[in-house]
Amino acid sequence: MPYLIIYFSKQVGSLITGVLFLIVMISNVLGSVLGGSWSDKTGRKRIILLAELIIFLGYMGVAFSNSVWGVYPYISFLFFVLIQFSHGMVNPVYQALIIDVSSPLERKAIYTYSYWLRNIGIAIGSMVGAFLFFHYLFYLFLGVAAATLLSFFITLFFIKETYVPDQDYVNEHKGRRFKLLKSYTNMLGHRMFVVFSFASLLIISVEEQLTNYIGVRLANEFPEPIQFVPFLPLEVDGVNLLGILKSENTILVVCLTMILTGLLRKRHDQSVLLVGLVLFFIGYTVISISQSPVVLIVAMLFASIGEIMYIPVSQAMLANMVPDHARSTYMAVYSIAIMIGVSSAGIFMIISSWVPPIVLTGLIALMGVVSIHLFYRLGHNMSREGN
Repeated sequence: MPYLIIYFSKQVGSLITGVLFLIVMISNVLGSVLGGSWSDKTGRKRIILLAELIIFLGYMGVAFSNSVWGVYPYISFLFFVLIQFSHGMVNPVYQALIIDVSSPLERKAIYTYSYWLRNIGIAIGSMVGAFLFFHYLFYLFLGVAAATLLSFFITLFFIKETYVPDQDYVNEHKGRRFKLLKSYTNMLGHRMFVVFSFASLLIISVEEQLTNYIGVRLANEFPEPIQFVPFLPLEVDGVNLLGILKSENTILVVCLTMILTGLLRKRHDQSVLLVGLVLFFIGYTVISISQSPVVLIVAMLFASIGEIMYIPVSQAMLANMVPDHARSTYMAVYSIAIMIGVSSAGIFMIISSWVPPIVLTGLIALMGVVSIHLFYRLGHNMSREGN
C-alpha cells in the first residue's frame, strides 16, 4: 500500500494524487461510521463476509485496470474508494469480534500476538511490494485479491458468529437511520473513552511524523551520502536513513515482542504502559531533531521498545472500557480518531516551512507529555472504579 502514492503521483501528478487520497480517506471514515453501527444491530460475521467480498472484487478491478490491456489510474482510484470504504466498514467489526470472544484477562496476550503478527505481515508485504510493485503490478493485485478471497473462505467456514444483538437495543434503534449521527455524538458523554481516543490520537500523530515531517527533514538535511558510523565504510543519505529507521522498527518489533512480553509478564500493566509511552516519546523527540545516524538508530531502539510495551496494554484498556451492546460503534469512533491522528501529521508538513525544527520538536515533546498524563489519569480512574 505505501507504494500507491508513488504510482498515482507518476500517473496523475502530486496535486491530483493528494486530492484523490483525501477522497479515499473520507470513504474509509464513512465506512467506519456505517459499519460500526450496523454491526451492533446485526452481528459481526455477515458484515465481515460482505466487506471481504467487496474488497476481493475491488482488487480484481484494480488488477485489470493495470494490465496489458491498459493502465487506467482513475478507474483504479474508483476501485480503491470502494476498497477503503469496505476496510473502514470492517475494521471496527474485527476489533469488536476480538472483544466478543475474549475475557479481560486474555486480551493483553491476544493483542500482543495480534500486534506481532501484524508487523510480520507488514515486513513480508513491504518486501513483496518492493520486488513486484513497479514491474508486476497486475500479478501483485491478483495476489492481493486471492489472499482476500482466502480470508473470506476462512471466515465463512471457520469463524462463528460471535455476537447476537440484544433485541431490546435493536428495537429501540429500529427506524432511526437518520439519527445515526446522534448515536455517535452520545458517546461524547463517555468521558474515559473520549480521553483515551484523544491520547491515542496524539500517539499516532507523533508516530506518523516518521514518514512525513521527519522523513522530509532527513531527505533535506542529508541530500548527499554521509558516513553511517565511523568504523564502517558505509555511506547513507536522508532517504536511506529513513528506510533504515523503518526497517529497524519492524525488525525490533518482530524479534523482541515475545521476549519483552515474557520479561514484563509479572509487571503491573499501568507501569508497563507509562514506561513504554515515555520511551516511545523520548525516541521520537530525539529522532525529530538529531542529525547523527548513530543517535537516530539508538533513538529508534528506545521508541520501538516503548511501542512494544504500550500497545498491548493500551488495546486491552480500550477493550475493557467499551459497553457490550455497542462495541463496533465505539471501535468505529476510535478508528476515526486514529485516522485523524494520521491525517494531522500533514499539519507538521505545512508548518515546517514556517518554523525552525526545534519548535516542531518541542511540539512533539509536548504532545508526548499530554498523552502520558492522560493515560496516567485514565489508569488511575479505571483502577479506582475497579476497586
